[in-house]
Amino acid sequence: SSWNWTPTTSLFHQQLSHNRSRQQLIPRPALQSAFSWSCFAKTGPMLGPLLVMKRVHAAQKRPVRRIPQRVACRARKTCEVLLESDRLPKEVDGYRVDSICVIPSPPMPKRQRICALVVSDEQAEFTDAVVWQPLAVSSAQQAISNLDDAFGVLGVWPAAWVAAERVFGFCQTRRRRNQSATPRILEIGCGSGLPSLFALALGVEVFATDLEELPLSLLRAAAKGQHLDGKLHTQTFDVLDAASVSSSSAAGGVFRQAGPAFPSDTEAFDAIVCSDCLYKHDVAAAIGKILARALLRSPTTTLIVTDANRRGRQTFLNSLAAGLGLGFGGSTLPEFERVSVPSWAADDAADPFDGTSTMEVGLLRLFST
Repeated sequence: SSWNWTPTTSLFHQQLSHNRSRQQLIPRPALQSAFSWSCFAKTGPMLGPLLVMKRVHAAQKRPVRRIPQRVACRARKTCEVLLESDRLPKEVDGYRVDSICVIPSPPMPKRQRICALVVSDEQAEFTDAVVWQPLAVSSAQQAISNLDDAFGVLGVWPAAWVAAERVFGFCQTRRRRNQSATPRILEIGCGSGLPSLFALALGVEVFATDLEELPLSLLRAAAKGQHLDGKLHTQTFDVLDAASVSSSSAAGGVFRQAGPAFPSDTEAFDAIVCSDCLYKHDVAAAIGKILARALLRSPTTTLIVTDANRRGRQTFLNSLAAGLGLGFGGSTLPEFERVSVPSWAADDAADPFDGTSTMEVGLLRLFST
């Protein structure tokens, strides 16, 4: 007859019973390795029980190790879908990052939420209390010090929520019309790239640009971590350089520049997105020129431009109107109409700088109806 010992009231089992009440699944240690006959075969009948007790004592002292949620789901076979934020990185290009996740309404097909990455504003915590450490600074403070333009990586700005909502609606409209060709969208000054992420989630091809490389790295990491279906291209561009085109080249309809050509000068896009980029007058004027050239090259392009009443708004409108020849012969001038920020915006569409909530932003309207 075989001898078998099954402890039922040990501290080891009490700990397992307590951990089962937690939300996260805790792995059950392999008891057969401690109480199998293999220990007797190796050590003999005298030392076998001693080895068993030693293993039980070690198991009681061993800390409980949590397993990844994906493994737990596979073990239970029924669980909630793994959140996209669980697969997003905590650091990008040496900067600590946070995830800003939203559940849009109406919901996206095959996806519950979309997450954007922004640099963290939490200060670093040093664990070594013996060695002197300099004062900790947050990744947001590092970005402000290291980048010429750090606005885009500090958070999701209020106008970006409206731009993302409009991109979502544009892509859904294209899908309802059963157009076989994959839409192509260009985002200028993408920052954290929330509109681009919405488009990528719907399988759209996206070309995103920004003055700095860090926002593009955040966008690529967010798209990769969430396994979005669309195709993403990124490239750094300075809109001031992209807008500087010689008059002779412009007159001939060929735009030649010293550096690489801006995407909208050489390719056609179904929509061009620009959200909350009109901070400076020179940048606003340059964006107006770029968009005017894009419309003259491809008149069917949809413009999605949002602005939270920045100081360069009127400069942008004047530049866009001049490039398109609007305001003459009875034609109407472009303007911004006030639209509401979507209700699903995170943190009540709080401004990343002062934390104030924004209920409305401006959306570009080219022609009055």
